[in-house]
Amino acid sequence: MKKAKKISSILSNLLIKLGIVLMILLIGSYAKIRWDFSHNKAYSLSKISKYAVSKLEDNMVVKLYASKELPPQMNTIDRYVKDLLEEYRQAGKGKFHYDIITGLTQEELKNKTQLYGIPTMYFQIFENDKTTTKEIIYGLVFEYQGNYESLYVLPEMQNKLEYEMTLKIQKISRYTLPDVTAFTDSLYTIMPKQKYENELNSNYNVHFTNLKEPPQQTEVMIFHSGFDSLTTVQLYNLDQYIMKGGKLVVLADKMASDGERVLELDSNLFDILENYGIKFSNAIAMDIFCDSRQMGVDTNISFPVYPVLRGSQHPITQNISNIVIYMGNGIIFNKKPGLKFQTILATSTSSAFLEGPDYQLDASMFLHPDPEVFVNPPIPLGAIVEGRMESYFAHKPDAKQPGFISEVKDGKIVVFADRELYIDPDNPIYENRYHIILNAVDWLMDRPDMIAIRSRHLQKSILDIPYYMHKHNLVWGEPVKTERRIKLIIKIVAIVLPSLLLVGIGWISSIMQKRNLLLKNEEE
Repeated sequence: MKKAKKISSILSNLLIKLGIVLMILLIGSYAKIRWDFSHNKAYSLSKISKYAVSKLEDNMVVKLYASKELPPQMNTIDRYVKDLLEEYRQAGKGKFHYDIITGLTQEELKNKTQLYGIPTMYFQIFENDKTTTKEIIYGLVFEYQGNYESLYVLPEMQNKLEYEMTLKIQKISRYTLPDVTAFTDSLYTIMPKQKYENELNSNYNVHFTNLKEPPQQTEVMIFHSGFDSLTTVQLYNLDQYIMKGGKLVVLADKMASDGERVLELDSNLFDILENYGIKFSNAIAMDIFCDSRQMGVDTNISFPVYPVLRGSQHPITQNISNIVIYMGNGIIFNKKPGLKFQTILATSTSSAFLEGPDYQLDASMFLHPDPEVFVNPPIPLGAIVEGRMESYFAHKPDAKQPGFISEVKDGKIVVFADRELYIDPDNPIYENRYHIILNAVDWLMDRPDMIAIRSRHLQKSILDIPYYMHKHNLVWGEPVKTERRIKLIIKIVAIVLPSLLLVGIGWISSIMQKRNLLLKNEEE
């Protein structure tokens, strides 16, 4: 009898504690409390952000301009913006202030924000069985020592909002930005080029060059390969830039497609890269884990020539997944004394090569891919070569000019097998691709703090099942769709499970009360 009472008491205490925990969770979901289960506290203010506001020499005021009635799509980001502003204020040691602008009509708000370059946004709202368009303004204005920077906010920006805000704080407070050189000849599309340049200018002091003259000797150069070979002068200037200690981020591939044909490029860039230890294969890398394309109205076809890549544990790629590269060639280490090679981006263990020179990309060949073909080990599509590098012109005496340098002892080159990795950084689909470039530049500059803040939102929660499924090759087909479906299931479980727990607690509690009553009656 005593044993039964003891067990009953233990279970009752356990249920009470479980109920308390559950109530705290429920209260926290409505109160202004945020639990951060992500790696490295992705939803808490980072060290670099705290440092940026703690070093302010004067008062900074951030004004939030927002329409009175926000659509449902903006509710989450609105709360997050206000949480971040408060965290910046607490870290600012009395120098960071914010003001939420209220009391303005929509027209007054529009006139005010237009002065700061904050655009008007339009959202589709479904109410009363009909869809209407709602005009919304939502943006931040950073004011410091008579200067200002503005930032308009979209719902999909939550993951990178802290990063963008800290960049604005650094820029307006005259935080010293590092110098970077960018080779521009290959930026052959107008819109991606403009977005690319804007993104670079937000992070660095950028000096653009066509290499027809010796470039400014910055610490890092970003080099996008074009379709054509470089002139001897351009090759020489690139080579000597490296020999003088300049680090290089290269975006290149040997393939070009016009939609029907796939052509192999014959550029002398690959000759100079091979001299530095980097060789491109003549075959297109394929992966059974790949992106898809819509064919017809209801048909999606997986294209193994668009592999979904995995990042290594290197700082450049350790928090990045689902990077799609289009028809990239495998990167091979051209072994030379004093050089070290490291893969940072690769296909899965279910890979294959599409051999040329006649590359057939008929969609029908991908309708029923043969798993037995995809047996290759991971194929490198992003890599680092570092160490002693000899000049490409070391054994070409006629090309040497005064001041010629024949070798560099600590050369570093980061290379990616996709010339368009930079494309459309404002599109969430390509966000990870572009972050890789910035991470590579900051790693070469030894700026781990910027890599950390940029990558924090890319780090996966310990509860992010889709990420771990993909990491361990458990996802077939288009990863984005799979991820959405699983996240929907997780959301449903998150809603249903607490309800079931409450019902279960009530049921068990009722049983235990009846049991205790029976035991009491028996004792009497």
